[in-house]
Amino acid sequence: MPSPVRRILAAQWLVTFCIAGVLFFVKRELVVSALLGGVICALPNVYFARQLFTRRKCAQPYSLLWSIYVAEFIKLTITVALFAVVLINYKEVRPLLLFITYFVAQSCTWLVPVITSASDNRTIRPIP
Repeated sequence: MPSPVRRILAAQWLVTFCIAGVLFFVKRELVVSALLGGVICALPNVYFARQLFTRRKCAQPYSLLWSIYVAEFIKLTITVALFAVVLINYKEVRPLLLFITYFVAQSCTWLVPVITSASDNRTIRPIP
């Protein structure tokens, strides 16, 4: 897996555990909702990344695009299934906190590349 993808996935797990850690000290019964929201975000993204980057294909562009569409469809299906399982089976879960943690973790997909490219631009490189 390329390092930018690893950074995004690591950030999603880190944000999830940070939110859960803060909630552990605020109100412990909220921790499960936060953890489940982050897991619902991160697990399908791990699946998607593994599908795309573990198999090195010398494929035609059409088949590569098709595999991206299929992996994305399966990722979305996993996400919906996880939301359904959690919301149906865990009566003590707080839906608002579940969705907030999900969206905060999902925002790492957009924020990590912006933050890392901004920090790369600030690095002083010697002139050859």
